[in-house]
Amino acid sequence: MAERTISILRAVGNPNKARVIAHLAKHKGETAEDLSKHLGYPLPTVYKYLRELEAARIVESEVKGNVRLYHVSDFKLVISPERLMRAFEGQSILDVYKSKYGDEGMKRLSELMAKVDDGKMTFRQAASTLGTTYYEFVSLLNEIGAIDG
Repeated sequence: MAERTISILRAVGNPNKARVIAHLAKHKGETAEDLSKHLGYPLPTVYKYLRELEAARIVESEVKGNVRLYHVSDFKLVISPERLMRAFEGQSILDVYKSKYGDEGMKRLSELMAKVDDGKMTFRQAASTLGTTYYEFVSLLNEIGAIDG
């Protein structure tokens, strides 16, 4: 349950992704091209959002003929301090990262950490390359003991 709650919060916490969800709720069965046109987002951005929303199981797609149509999955999000506490209880940022990216993600983190240590990359560049925020990247490094807190 916690991982699902976090993925939904992450999606609706991004106003652009939330707008995609809202649009698909109103206009069922749209293509990425339709979304791009109606929302004014670049097509590559729409595809990125749709991939992320599908991975979070918030959006589903189906192929009809030679087009892929996107629909909002049925989900309900009830937020309370208690539910948030349960969602995040006992999960470190490292646990969340490992569950999302697995061994390949840990290998990538190690490679980027080495580049930062060698002065070939800044923390911010490494975070961006990894697809995390600066804060998440530094927190990951702190949890694995790569930097002093």
